[in-house]
Amino acid sequence: MTEKHKSRYMTKAINEELNVKLQMTLWQLMDILALKRKDKMDYLQVFDIIVSGSRLKIINKQEHPYMVEKFININGNTITKSITVWIIDDIDKQTMLFPSDY
Repeated sequence: MTEKHKSRYMTKAINEELNVKLQMTLWQLMDILALKRKDKMDYLQVFDIIVSGSRLKIINKQEHPYMVEKFININGNTITKSITVWIIDDIDKQTMLFPSDY
């Protein structure tokens, strides 16, 4: 469902509140998941980013078909509270947003 050639966008809130390194990490995870899941990739990808000391745990979830994957970012913590980020994969674009932006 996901293609690397799609345009990618983010909401103003993501741009202002999520550092570029974490934004890039999420886009890279999206690419990895798309290659791995192929036609089983849901249009809505949920990334729960959990602060755990100096590390970040990133848990990816999707509903159809239901899948969960866990990742650990060991490159230091750059956020102070746990957050959730969505990436919506439309036909011609992908958009990164907070659930409150929807």
